[in-house]
Amino acid sequence: MKIFKNLRFISIFIIPFILSSIYILYFESELFKSSSTILIKDLKSPQVDSNIFGNIFANGSSNMRDSKLMEKYIYSSEMFRLVDREFNLTKHYMSRDLDFLQRKYSFSRADSFYKLYQDRLTVTYDELSTTLDIAFLHTNPKIAKDILEFIIQEAENKLNRFNKENGKELLKFLREQVKKSREILFKSIERLLEYQNRYRMIDPSIDIKSKSRIIAGLEKQIIEKEIEYSNLVKYMNRNSVEVKSLKSQIENLKQKLNSIKDNLSGSSKRELNRNLFEFERLKSDVEFNRERYKQTLIQLDLGTN
Repeated sequence: MKIFKNLRFISIFIIPFILSSIYILYFESELFKSSSTILIKDLKSPQVDSNIFGNIFANGSSNMRDSKLMEKYIYSSEMFRLVDREFNLTKHYMSRDLDFLQRKYSFSRADSFYKLYQDRLTVTYDELSTTLDIAFLHTNPKIAKDILEFIIQEAENKLNRFNKENGKELLKFLREQVKKSREILFKSIERLLEYQNRYRMIDPSIDIKSKSRIIAGLEKQIIEKEIEYSNLVKYMNRNSVEVKSLKSQIENLKQKLNSIKDNLSGSSKRELNRNLFEFERLKSDVEFNRERYKQTLIQLDLGTN
């Protein structure tokens, strides 16, 4: 039983270890690594914006997106076909440059060559520095370097074409937004002018200020007239012409005062307070739409530079 256990241990651990050591020392193909670190940045001139933190996060997000797109493209079958056409990778993977375990054969599946290309390739994204670390393994160090440079150049060209096409779509969208924002702005201005013409006013707040001054003046006159009336009835008959005339003036002033107050408080048919609310709403629409139109123009200008 003890001998059986020893044989089992040797067959499971010792023999595989010896075989793998022999393979590594005498048969395994030596691979050379070529590596590079690239930083993807937007080369457009930086624009000043009040929201500086928004710009920082937006730029970081853009760099991450471009880096991830490049990483995905480098691993893609399209990139493998380009590298294979330029450097005959398929032929190399079937050659004696590789040992019998790594080598591909004529009966190997087509996707196994693509899989080996991916195994020899390493792409790592560093979120802190927003850089891509790219490495490629090959039995020939010069070819490894040439393939890596080719991969980076093709990926850069692909990314530039993508950004160019994406930029055209963005400009098209921004131009449509500018046109739409301008139409909305003009319509809001037309609604405001229509309202002003309907009620024959420039700004209800001006009318309110004017009427408030009139009210203050009338109240002052009423107080003065009432004091004058109180003094007058002390030594004159209430039915005298002077007393009746002064009393009539006081009543007229009070009626005028009440009429203006009713107009301000909304009791009359033309409710000035309501007019003011509606006017301010329409004016705020114009201001908001003007600001939106301004921002779309700024974005379009940034996109075209």
